[in-house]
Amino acid sequence: MNTDLTGTVRMAGETQTGIRVEIHLDRETMSLVSPHGKLGTWPLSGIGIASRADGFHLKVEGEELVLSTSNDVAFALAVGIRSTTSPRLNRQLAHARDGGLDVEERLTPPTPEVRIFAPEAHLPAPNIAPLAVTMMAAAGGLLLAAIQALTADSSLRVFGAIPIWPFWLLAAIGLGMGGVALLNRMPHGRKLVAVGSLIGLVGLGGSLLSIGSPTFSWLGDGVFLGGVGTILALLLWGVDLLNQAE
Repeated sequence: MNTDLTGTVRMAGETQTGIRVEIHLDRETMSLVSPHGKLGTWPLSGIGIASRADGFHLKVEGEELVLSTSNDVAFALAVGIRSTTSPRLNRQLAHARDGGLDVEERLTPPTPEVRIFAPEAHLPAPNIAPLAVTMMAAAGGLLLAAIQALTADSSLRVFGAIPIWPFWLLAAIGLGMGGVALLNRMPHGRKLVAVGSLIGLVGLGGSLLSIGSPTFSWLGDGVFLGGVGTILALLLWGVDLLNQAE
């Protein structure tokens, strides 16, 4: 028994309308096909499915998708859902059963412990665009600090050995790349931000050890801009870590 439907799919937490898809179900798999090609084919036994007010939430390969279908009852019956948190869909399912549909007439046996996950309240994914943009702004400050220290031929040495400008430059690269990665929701974005922030912190701490030197210059050595960029990055990183923990 096969079920073919149409609908839209989007990432959970996103507000866009979604991508138009064709939904193909057979006894063991579900396929989603967009106008641009197949999005994927997955075994039903490996998909977590929950019916919520905004559509069917699917946990696939570590991602959560929201699927809206042209026939919610047909989709629910096809994947083995018989009761949901949606009163509307529950009424439709009951009406379908009252109309003579065999409850056992489904594509695969229901396996709630594997496929159907609990309908707990879903918190929308936080908007990380402001974080990403501000990280790139901090990277810009650190880049200016590196240019200032390099063009001024700064004599400042971190821990008395290493010029300060490579610390500002490496921190700027890490934060800049991390901000771009966060903006594009790449998984390594936060790691790059962490690396950039820590490099900036080492540079700032090492430069402040020379604050009593007669050649020390807040502007000429780039310490002011580098310090502002580093502190901003550290504050944002800390806020982001707290938000993740919550």
